[in-house]
Amino acid sequence: MALDPARLTGELKRGLAPIYMLLAEEPLQAIEAADAIRAAAREQGFLERTVLDMTAQSDWGAFEAAIRDRSLFAERAVLDLRLATGKPGRAGGDHLKTYAAHPQADLVLLLQLPRPDRDMRRAAWFKALEKQAVVIHARPIPPGQLGGWIRQRLQGRGLRITDEALGLLVSRVEGNLLAARQEIEKLALAGVTEIDLEVLAEATTDAARFELFALAPAALRGDARHALRMLEGLLEEGQPEPLILWALARECRMLVQAMERRAAGASDREAFQGSFGDGQKALRQAMARMDLAAARGLLGDAARVDRVIKGQETGNARRLLLDLVARMAGRRVAAPLSALNPETV
Repeated sequence: MALDPARLTGELKRGLAPIYMLLAEEPLQAIEAADAIRAAAREQGFLERTVLDMTAQSDWGAFEAAIRDRSLFAERAVLDLRLATGKPGRAGGDHLKTYAAHPQADLVLLLQLPRPDRDMRRAAWFKALEKQAVVIHARPIPPGQLGGWIRQRLQGRGLRITDEALGLLVSRVEGNLLAARQEIEKLALAGVTEIDLEVLAEATTDAARFELFALAPAALRGDARHALRMLEGLLEEGQPEPLILWALARECRMLVQAMERRAAGASDREAFQGSFGDGQKALRQAMARMDLAAARGLLGDAARVDRVIKGQETGNARRLLLDLVARMAGRRVAAPLSALNPETV
């Protein structure tokens, strides 16, 4: 039975498992669960970390190399394996099944997957890992429980909220836990302990002003100028660079996934699984003007931004985020946005 993310902390205190399989249906809970696993691993001496984004078309020799070729100065390591499509292909499935049979004691495998469908659950590699791994399913919070989830988070920050203010906050975030966390952070920084409607109005902003989750669709639609202005607005408002990158990379992965599925002969319903409304429309527009290699290139760009943010590579994270958004829109930034001419963007 899959473990609820709320119980993960207690599970980690009892010791590390060799394999964690994270079913990332809900973004925030998945992010926090992965962070908790990596933090627990660091505390227990698993200091080296390798991140692999793999697909059915990937060279799975990289997976074997990550297991085999580790630093002499870091005997314990974490292998953060991300399988956005949930389909490793025959070669990848064989590698995963083989590893599940003989996991290494000095390696923690963190496998991040999308919400499992029937085919994934029936796959031999999934069943093999499921038997050996701690499985965490990051599910969305049911609408009726969102208020309690927000109240508990606020209480954890020493904040109390009236029922009226809580109702308004729930309606604002519309089930988006990442948006809810942002609002909670703003309230925590407001220097108050009691939150009523007036405090809520002063401490939080209209989510539509520079909506984080509207950024990637705007870029994928090809609206470079609008998307770049949204990005600069988010950065000026102090939105964390890792959170912005996560939102962008998520849509890039969905784009690659949709293109791979379509190339494999999937129907539109299967190809665009997990995307809806304006988000799906933006993916379709992006697919009409770029090929699969270009889409995968966006994931490579996002990976570089991630390394720069984490200090693993030199560079200007803000500048690279601007460049990533421009590339998603089919453009290349060669100067700060303030210097761009509307005719060139």
